[in-house]
Amino acid sequence: MQRCIPFFLTLVIGSNVLAQSEMSAFTATGRAGAATTFVTDYQSMGINPANLGWEAKDEKMISLGLLEGGFSIYSEALVKSDLVASLKKGKTDFTYDEKVQAAQDFTEAGFTANIDISLLAFAVQPSKKVGGFAFGIKDRFQWYSQFTEELSEILFVGYSADYFTHLIISTIDSLGATGFDTILNAGDLPDDTLALIEKGLSLVPKLLSDIMGDSRMSLSWYREYNFSYGRQLLSNENISLYAGVGFKYLSGMAIMEARTNNGILEAYSALTPALGVNYGDSSEASNPSTIIKGEGIVPKSVGSGMGFDFGVSVIIGEKLKLGASINDIGSMTWDGNVYQANDDSLFDLTSSGFDSYNILKEAQDVMGEDGMFDWSGVIEKKVTLPTNMRMGASFEAGEKLEVGMDIIVPVNDVAGNYGKALMAFGLDVTPLPWLRLSTGFSSGGNYGFNVPLGVVVMIGEGTWEMGVASRDVVTFFSENRPTLSLSAGFLRFRF
Repeated sequence: MQRCIPFFLTLVIGSNVLAQSEMSAFTATGRAGAATTFVTDYQSMGINPANLGWEAKDEKMISLGLLEGGFSIYSEALVKSDLVASLKKGKTDFTYDEKVQAAQDFTEAGFTANIDISLLAFAVQPSKKVGGFAFGIKDRFQWYSQFTEELSEILFVGYSADYFTHLIISTIDSLGATGFDTILNAGDLPDDTLALIEKGLSLVPKLLSDIMGDSRMSLSWYREYNFSYGRQLLSNENISLYAGVGFKYLSGMAIMEARTNNGILEAYSALTPALGVNYGDSSEASNPSTIIKGEGIVPKSVGSGMGFDFGVSVIIGEKLKLGASINDIGSMTWDGNVYQANDDSLFDLTSSGFDSYNILKEAQDVMGEDGMFDWSGVIEKKVTLPTNMRMGASFEAGEKLEVGMDIIVPVNDVAGNYGKALMAFGLDVTPLPWLRLSTGFSSGGNYGFNVPLGVVVMIGEGTWEMGVASRDVVTFFSENRPTLSLSAGFLRFRF
């Protein structure tokens, strides 16, 4: 069996995400993601392209941004100190008792990670009559997991889980010859016996779909090339109406889904060969969609697709703004290194289970060649994009304060989308001409209740903007249900 959780996850997060597209707009993270009627210029892409039709802010018609982005990690099971330590250290060699405790802690507890990086983005807004154009290149990464009690125990405890009725242990006789023996599994086995276990066996095996239950593990990594356009449709003394559209070509780097849908197992993966995932020689040779790793620093794509965004916005009396959009309408066709798993019975397991709280790193051991799933290669897999609807409103209470709210609703239930709707309230305050502060609160999505904070410094009357934001400042003072996050941009220019 191949390993199906890429090392990329640990490398990116360990070395260093608001969900969807706000994370690359660092100015929106500090408002809890309230963005539908706040963002302008290239930051409108993926949020509400209609705003490109607005009059250029501060009469600066050209905007350019390089390497903007952020990450966010949220855990319902871990306290902050454990989450930080695990991401830094990776494997920590859990004891058996620590594995059992971790399995209990992660039962029905969600774990979320998002990374959103805008490599390049620019916009031109010459006039209301002509409208505004924007282009950008962005990477979007998402992970979400939640385990039932039985799956959580198998993942953390491995072959020693209660699911396995018997254990195969290694032996050495009096003459020094090695062999194997089968013993009954018990919860009070001594440490020296636990160290000899080679495999767990179940004489009453269950289907994977029954073991999974309501569990879910999902991963997606896209590279997006977005072209958006917005313009004014009509206007009078009191009201202006704008509309916009975005077209995006998507290059797929990785996708993985493992869950049950109406009692049927749904498990598939497609990972770029640049991740160095070992599928096994026989699996790769028999897979009709196998892609061999090539030269160069740009990862080979294993899928492609197209998506569309549509948005409208209304400005009333130059103070009140209303907006709505629907984003990521379309689909991806994954045609490289595509594997799917059948709903087989789990008879045995050779994995000892997770050795740390770092779910992103540890999952590869159970999902991989020592793990639960028996993968087979397929030609291609078509997957709908994670479509979402946004509705928002904001009000400018003078030149120094703007307040607003957003509601983001997932349209479908696919990898990369929210599990439930998110509501965000946010505000921008400009106490000094060169300083803008943002805060608010949000609830829902794949996260808990968060209170963000953002700081933006504006140089040369807004010609150069730089800033940082955290999705949840409460995490700095609290240990429970932490949201580790950072959104930043230091190369945003407007002319």
